[in-house]
Amino acid sequence: MWRCESCGHRSFPKRELCPYCGGRSFTAERAGRGIATQLTSHRRVDVACVWVDDELTLLARAEGAVTAGSEVALRVDDGAPVATVA
Repeated sequence: MWRCESCGHRSFPKRELCPYCGGRSFTAERAGRGIATQLTSHRRVDVACVWVDDELTLLARAEGAVTAGSEVALRVDDGAPVATVA
């Protein structure tokens, strides 16, 4: 995820401008864990909505036995987030 250097707001994916303050500088920040809130499948790829904190929910490829409500570990694989059961 990306943290705005001006106001601290986090977002994913990276944006050109911060939606809160209009800042243009961002710092990469790792999101290590989250809670899978919803799951779907698209073209035989499982996708999970992952709640990271009160400020951020992101989409990640779901691998393994990820179910809604499960705690997941997040990693980056070839530039894309991947969620696995923690």
